Amino acid sequence: MKKHTLIFVFLSLVMTQLNAKTVLRVDSIQTASIKQANADIKKGKLKFLIQGGIVATRVKGQEIFEQKYGIVYYDFGCVGPSNIRIDAYNKVVGNFMDRKYGKAWRKEVRKDVRGI
Repeated sequence: MKKHTLIFVFLSLVMTQLNAKTVLRVDSIQTASIKQANADIKKGKLKFLIQGGIVATRVKGQEIFEQKYGIVYYDFGCVGPSNIRIDAYNKVVGNFMDRKYGKAWRKEVRKDVRGI
């Protein structure tokens, strides 16, 4: 009897695993980052987010890029945000820039902009 109970429990567990559906995890921070990027685009407040070093850095000539394309670089310094995915945010902004300006801007953008 004990042997039959163990077999029944084992088969029940196996059947449960076989019938289990895969659950997709949704990264809520990434979703919020994408929404924030789209909201900023809609408001006309374009920016590329940068995770820098101890001190925020400015690259010579970046203001020319900022003025030309109406976008700013926002450098978080060494402490990155915990409530936003920089790569996801920048990807949305980069796609917008591609649609608006073509791909030429990519040759002029700072090299430390992740996600584009």
